[in-house]
Amino acid sequence: MDEIAELRDALDRLHAAFEDLTIRGLRSAGPRDLAKLAALRDEFRDAGAGHLAERLGAAIELTQAGDHGAAAALLRAMTAVRLFDRMLTVEVAASLLAADASAADAEAAREAAAAEED
Repeated sequence: MDEIAELRDALDRLHAAFEDLTIRGLRSAGPRDLAKLAALRDEFRDAGAGHLAERLGAAIELTQAGDHGAAAALLRAMTAVRLFDRMLTVEVAASLLAADASAADAEAAREAAAAEED
């Protein structure tokens, strides 16, 4: 579950960075902002979320180049991150429900075994 917590933390930091860039605008993004995004890109790549890293990388490159497509790339990255966030939430919830169901099944089996012994 530590990996999930680390991913949640990275997602929270990325959402905050996106909000900041959305409010201030991409043209105001300086080297510090882009370095933060690059670090997050690397973190997601290392976590196995290469598709997010690619989207972030494209947004970073276009922003650095002053390309007019940077805003669209940022929106695509934001969309991919939101989808990833939702999918992660569903996966975590499903695993927690499965664990609860397994625990309930084990408890029922113990109770049945205890009832047979009596």
